[in-house]
Amino acid sequence: MHTIYGIALGPGDPELLTLKALRILKEVDLIFYPGSITKDQKKSFVYPILQYHGLEHKELKGFFLNMSYDRQEASETYVATVKDIEKAYQTGKKIAIVCEGDISLYASFSYILAGLQELQLPVSLVPGINSFSLGASQHQIPLSLLNDKIAIVPRVKNITEISKYFLEFDTVILMKIRSGWNDFHSELVQKDWKCYYCERLGTNQEYITTDLTTLANREIPYFSLLIIKQ
Repeated sequence: MHTIYGIALGPGDPELLTLKALRILKEVDLIFYPGSITKDQKKSFVYPILQYHGLEHKELKGFFLNMSYDRQEASETYVATVKDIEKAYQTGKKIAIVCEGDISLYASFSYILAGLQELQLPVSLVPGINSFSLGASQHQIPLSLLNDKIAIVPRVKNITEISKYFLEFDTVILMKIRSGWNDFHSELVQKDWKCYYCERLGTNQEYITTDLTTLANREIPYFSLLIIKQ
């Protein structure tokens, strides 16, 4: 039987995926892709990447997650998706499951991987470029030099939490910043830190800035991050 592939599509720019990823996507019969549900509207960050490479004519199956802190419904979606994958696999189809960013960093695929491993199905993973690597490239800064330490932190709640990381780390990468942004933005502006804001990287809506004062009234999207250096 065929190997099931987990494939990272990168942070948003359709040209920032590996040659191996593209080759496999062209070879498979069925591609599962993630999406979100907000106010009953279904959207997929990765679908345009599949379209860019002419893959929309293949058999595609989306699995959509409600943007909520309640993980029960998400868990049910992952379980149902694993069942769909297993069923398709048993028919002999070549299958790939894609995700945005890297395959192992805050990836929806990781939950599906756990289910496939429980079923002892053969799986191979193809890594990709993560969002903060692209963010550092767009800002033209190094993430680390020599013995610098880096912290990757999701959903920080306040400036005190951020400050604690600088007791040990030289660079702090804040992921999923929207949830706590209004609680720490004004204090962050007062700090003598170098901040590099990024949103919707790799898309035609990409926006980056080092001037946090310009973000005071800006609606921060889900796909946003902040790189901070002392």
